[in-house]
Amino acid sequence: MTNRRLSPAIRRVVKGLMIESYLVEGAQSPTSIPHTRGQSVTDPCLGWEESERLVLDIAELA
Repeated sequence: MTNRRLSPAIRRVVKGLMIESYLVEGAQSPTSIPHTRGQSVTDPCLGWEESERLVLDIAELA
């Protein structure tokens, strides 16, 4: 975000971001028993609270 703020060229190119986020942090195997409800079975993800903090921190920098 700092580079985007300081560089007009970067500001023109960077329009957004993607966050791997789910309810429960981490990931689990699709074959794990029992499953953890709310946890990704694909890629590791940030948990809900960590995602909320990250989005609010980014908003302050924008």
